[in-house]
Amino acid sequence: EEQDEIAYRSHINAYKATEDGRLKAEIRPLNGIDRDLLIRPDTSMEMLAKLSPVFDRSTDGTISAGNSSPLTDGAASVLLVSKERAGKEGLEPLAFIKDFINVGIDPEDGLLMGPAVAIPRLLARNGLTIDDIDIIEMHEAFGGQVVANLKALEKGWKEPSIGHVDRERINPLGSSIAVGHPFAATGARIVTTLANEMKRRNARYGLVSICGAGATAVAMLLEQTAE
Repeated sequence: EEQDEIAYRSHINAYKATEDGRLKAEIRPLNGIDRDLLIRPDTSMEMLAKLSPVFDRSTDGTISAGNSSPLTDGAASVLLVSKERAGKEGLEPLAFIKDFINVGIDPEDGLLMGPAVAIPRLLARNGLTIDDIDIIEMHEAFGGQVVANLKALEKGWKEPSIGHVDRERINPLGSSIAVGHPFAATGARIVTTLANEMKRRNARYGLVSICGAGATAVAMLLEQTAE
């Protein structure tokens, strides 16, 4: 049920962000297509609950096609320049990269559990708490991956607990379950979406969390103003 709730919120948030133009503003139309085609505004918790498990097909299985990210075609890009170069070129930055961290954990501890290690380390290194973060963009490989990492973050696992994570701050424009997961493009897409939303909200801090296959992860801290 928690996994399905992640999926439901992803679709509803992505639909709202498409309809009000926030997501469409960062999409380059192709052959007349100007929006992600997998977003399902008509889904419901009841519909998601009826889907059969796709990996463990026994009665213990919980991962379904509905609470997993679809593998899609796609491309994304980010223009990354120094503050000095941006000024010279007359460019107005959407956000600044304050810090980032890559981690790898023992695969036996969970192939997609790296964010539970990367996020606490990144926050601690910058003297921040999770309450300092205005928007969190967490890659939704699976609803189960999001749920498991949030519980590990809140209860403490390999790193100390970071406290309660406000669900309203997570993926306010939807994420990979709703818009898809084109390998190698997802990171750039998430950074773009976060930077744009930070600009709109005049938010100071944004957090990127991406799990990588093979028990790796990256966490990145974006800031509105460069020190």
